[in-house]
Amino acid sequence: MTKIDDKVEELLAKHPNLTKLEAINILTEKNERKKKKREEKTDRSNAKKLRNEANRPERDDADS
Repeated sequence: MTKIDDKVEELLAKHPNLTKLEAINILTEKNERKKKKREEKTDRSNAKKLRNEANRPERDDADS
């Protein structure tokens, strides 16, 4: 069994009134939400890094 099959079986065991197709759809939607959240977090992190680099003063290696 694959990882997704295991998750589907766990969900069906917890909620026996669901069909297998409904369980698969629930997990697919959950995975898409998680993926979107991760992408947004990465975008915020990258924007923050760019902002910090822009605010950092330039260093001259000759002065050190």
